[in-house]
Amino acid sequence: MSNRPITASKIRSADPTNRADLPVNSSESKQISKPAVPKNKQKRIPFAKIGFSLSLLLSIGAGTLLGRVIPINAIDWGGLLSGRKPEEVLMESLGRKLERPYQILVLGVDRVLEAPLGSPESFNGRSDSMLLIRFDPDTRSVDILSIPRDTQVPIPGYGVTKINAANVYGGAALAQEIVSEKLNDVEIDRYVRLDTSGLSALVDALGGIEVNVPKRMKYVDKTQKLNINLYPGLQTLNGEQAEGYARFRHDEDGDLGRIQRQQIVLKALKAKIAHPSIVMHLPDLINIMKKHVDSNLSFDEMMAISTFSLTVKPDRIKANSLKGRPSEPNEFRYSYWIVNSDDVEMAIAGKFKTK
Repeated sequence: MSNRPITASKIRSADPTNRADLPVNSSESKQISKPAVPKNKQKRIPFAKIGFSLSLLLSIGAGTLLGRVIPINAIDWGGLLSGRKPEEVLMESLGRKLERPYQILVLGVDRVLEAPLGSPESFNGRSDSMLLIRFDPDTRSVDILSIPRDTQVPIPGYGVTKINAANVYGGAALAQEIVSEKLNDVEIDRYVRLDTSGLSALVDALGGIEVNVPKRMKYVDKTQKLNINLYPGLQTLNGEQAEGYARFRHDEDGDLGRIQRQQIVLKALKAKIAHPSIVMHLPDLINIMKKHVDSNLSFDEMMAISTFSLTVKPDRIKANSLKGRPSEPNEFRYSYWIVNSDDVEMAIAGKFKTK
């Protein structure tokens, strides 16, 4: 699958909402800027039990995108309809063995509206979320590292900018390269890019998700087609509402708060997917995901990872966010998440393989 870089002029016409995040080819200049996140908000992020939901969603998407679909006639539909756990039935029906550890970069990207839906170019938007995931069959464990999108990095030809710009400038290939360099030359075997606009369609196809909204959330951004208007309380969110909840960042928690909300949405999706009624939604899910997922994982690799994830015990799924600090108000022209070598070493050592 092609990952052709697009030019700077195309970047600016395709993604006018992010010009401040994508400085021209020059070194960073110092101007007044708001801090990325309040200092007292750096903390561990709870990512419990997202392995199944993430792997199943990606398996549906990546397999179909590569021109192949889940072999529907191989699934034990009787077992599903009889009340057996969906993960058990799918594991038996689609089982592939994960033979070695895999380290995968998962990017939630803004869709490039000017590009045809599902085309490689349509996935070359900003990375709204970034996860580095290691699936290790030797230790029967999954390690997940969330990388804040405002993390400061140098990108050749573009100067100092935010890590979420790498996918815009050079697609998945450049995003992998920049993430690897930032994280002590960590190995990245494969990538998966998920178009964030697909979240809305997915949630609607599942009939909505149940989320406890903790506070009033209101934000309008016409350029990003965001109209977030949520009230506190336990409620069923439709696709548009779920996307707004997951992308909201205009509070004291900033980018880290958004990361937390994205994980809450994943858990809510897991609850829907784990229900026996999922069999009724599979055709819709396959059609949705093949338009909104791009990956260089093969079908067999994706099935092996999905099968492995279903067997991992919850206490063997470990997840953290890349630690650092927000930039000071007058430190840089733009606000950044500043990560030093000690932060990187703490995140990578003993968890992820480097080159």
